[in-house]
Amino acid sequence: FTEMRTDNFVESSFWNFDALFQPQQHPARDQHDTFFLLDPAEAPQLPPGYSTKVKKVHSQGGYGSQGYRYEWKVEEARKNLLRTHTTSASARALFQLARQEKFTPVKYFSIDRVFRNESLDATHLAEFHQVEGVVADRGLTLGHLMGTLRQFFTKLGISQLRFKPAYNPYTEPSMEVFSYHEGLKKWVEVGNSGVFRP
Repeated sequence: FTEMRTDNFVESSFWNFDALFQPQQHPARDQHDTFFLLDPAEAPQLPPGYSTKVKKVHSQGGYGSQGYRYEWKVEEARKNLLRTHTTSASARALFQLARQEKFTPVKYFSIDRVFRNESLDATHLAEFHQVEGVVADRGLTLGHLMGTLRQFFTKLGISQLRFKPAYNPYTEPSMEVFSYHEGLKKWVEVGNSGVFRP
């Protein structure tokens, strides 16, 4: 695995949400969940050809999806925020990979800060670190993903795992990962995962 660039805490809504096919009216985009910036309030530009494709998939569908059937607005996509997940860095990395003349399989990882407008309690902070990994190759299956996650967590000393189907707008299928916590005597969520949509 090679490290992804994650040096931009300030991100546009386009990379944080739109490129990951999260609809513009999704509750996660609400100010109660996301820290939006006042200065600079907007990204100066979006990738022209790619933002047009993203707009089309949101409003009309494509790649096997019927889309969300709403009017996608560039003004919403340009709003700046403190990134809510490092998956925005994965979206950027995959965009760069797709622009290469010849596809080359890659394995990326990142460990970096993310920000959520959360009520602070024993399990929620406004700032925390997220570990992310992306494998891009042809012919990969859900079994490959599960095997990679099992190996990752085993190397951390976490061997009792369960996978549960979940929903992410940007992956299909998606899974939450749970581990049995001996101290708490219960299963706790330790990760989220999925196969990126085309």
